Amino acid sequence: MTVFNLEHFPNVCRLCLKSDSEKLHSVKDNMEAVQMQIETFVAEVTYELSEEKLNQLPKFVCETCLKQLTDFAIYRNKVILTHRFMEALVDLKHSNSAPMTTLFGERKQELDVLFKDLSICTKPEPHIEDILQEYESYNFVNCEMPVKVKMEEQSEPDDMPDDDDSDFELSEKSENETRSGKKSLKISKIKIKSDDSSSDNEPLITKRRKISKTKSSPKASNNGPKKVGRPRIHPEGRHLQEPWSCDKCKFKTKYRVAVNRHKEVHERRENRTYPCSSCDLVFKTNEEMRTHGLSHLENRIVCEVCGASLKSGYALKIHMERHENKRKYSCDYCDYASFTKLTLRAHIKTHTAENKESCTLCGATFKKSGHLKRHMEGHNNERKHACEQCEARFNTRNALRNHYQRVHLGIRHNCDYCDKNFDQRIILRDHIERVHQIQCQFVCDICVITLDSQERLDAHKHRHDNPKPRECSVCLTIHPSPEALANHLCITYQDDYMCCNIDLRNHSKYNRHMLMKHGLKTNVRVKPIPGVLLGNLRGTRKRLELCRKCDIAFPTKALKVQHMIECNRSTAPVPAPQIEIPPAESDVPMHLNY
Repeated sequence: MTVFNLEHFPNVCRLCLKSDSEKLHSVKDNMEAVQMQIETFVAEVTYELSEEKLNQLPKFVCETCLKQLTDFAIYRNKVILTHRFMEALVDLKHSNSAPMTTLFGERKQELDVLFKDLSICTKPEPHIEDILQEYESYNFVNCEMPVKVKMEEQSEPDDMPDDDDSDFELSEKSENETRSGKKSLKISKIKIKSDDSSSDNEPLITKRRKISKTKSSPKASNNGPKKVGRPRIHPEGRHLQEPWSCDKCKFKTKYRVAVNRHKEVHERRENRTYPCSSCDLVFKTNEEMRTHGLSHLENRIVCEVCGASLKSGYALKIHMERHENKRKYSCDYCDYASFTKLTLRAHIKTHTAENKESCTLCGATFKKSGHLKRHMEGHNNERKHACEQCEARFNTRNALRNHYQRVHLGIRHNCDYCDKNFDQRIILRDHIERVHQIQCQFVCDICVITLDSQERLDAHKHRHDNPKPRECSVCLTIHPSPEALANHLCITYQDDYMCCNIDLRNHSKYNRHMLMKHGLKTNVRVKPIPGVLLGNLRGTRKRLELCRKCDIAFPTKALKVQHMIECNRSTAPVPAPQIEIPPAESDVPMHLNY
């Protein structure tokens, strides 16, 4: 069963959407009453559409809608003409007869009909001379209503002026010219005394408050009684002895009245509630209310392509850009391209050195807040992420996802050169380089970053050779000013990552160890050895397990987990068990970053 009766659309009337058999008129026809095209008038009283959408709308208007539209157009033109006539009257008051003359010259017939409908003219066909001559006989000047003002005598008897000095004269002068051009209004002078005794026949005029011509001396004003006024709001004074600062925000003030006013602002914000428009639930924040609103079907903004529910029309607009499947927003600092501007803006922040997020426990820095949040889960030994397929539990979502893909989904990465397969790509790449001697990991000799192809490495080195403005050519970080670029901590090179008799093996662990253990902020790198594959080096080195809190090394992951349980319980680091770490199995230098 259909809900809307639109089976005949667009072969319906454009105004009422009905498909009756009565006479239809094309929207291209003119309206006889106003001499305007129907389509043009509808767009004028509503809004204009694009040509593409306009061609898809109905092309006809029914007889009933056309009659109502014509009546509306006639009344609209009548109102417009009435306002033009009143505007011309105002100009005529200021001795400007040009607008009235132009109006009579251009729309004489319409004015005759208007005067007849409004019943403001007795002559069938008035002319411009009639209103110009007759207008002078009307008093259209701005007149103020006379108001009686009671006299307040608050001065001392010695300061009172004499009766002769209190008299003043008011003179009014107005001119009105008759049709013969003669002046007809006389000039009158009225002498008003300060006495309150006046006859009822005297005209109502405005009385001026008595003001003494002689100014009183400061001594005389101080000796007299104080005037009675409203009490002071703050008897102690408007200003505070010391500036007051709010403990909830950064607001500061030196005015006493602003303190309570600012406290009321916080009270209103704390007690503000956001009720749901569809049910009786009330929320403390607008974000909670909007999130709850998505649970109501009538408030959902649904994508027509994938059916995703979105919070607002702006979110839908950004979401639809992803369905275009076109990365039209490119980064100016690398070859990255995104579907939306929002994603590109988040990506550009990864280039800046000032926006890095740092861990408060181990000092590790991350380019994205999401990476920091995932890293902080690793510090917590609570295994709150349980697998739905087995009894295994993990402390991070990333570890749970890797377990599910490796164990339950059985995702394996096959080697193209033999029959072996691996559960991680990095292990597969190390296998290909170590066993088959085929390079598939390409290391930059400047910033020691690892890429998966020679083409990407060449594009990366092009950034080192051609840096952007305010971009370091060595570490490729972007800075807000040339001064920040000159003072930033750039990459330095050394032979290995040895410290405290431990080979920390890569720059991230080494720099974090120097900051947390020795209080030194470093940005150290070890350049790769030319001609040595990265997989060969990794194959000769055993995985190093370090505690993130105290940087103690362990030969196995089980010993590390056992140590971290005790380490997190106590504030002081727990000493490591006396177990010797086996030396490397090869004479190849163990200092390449991986």
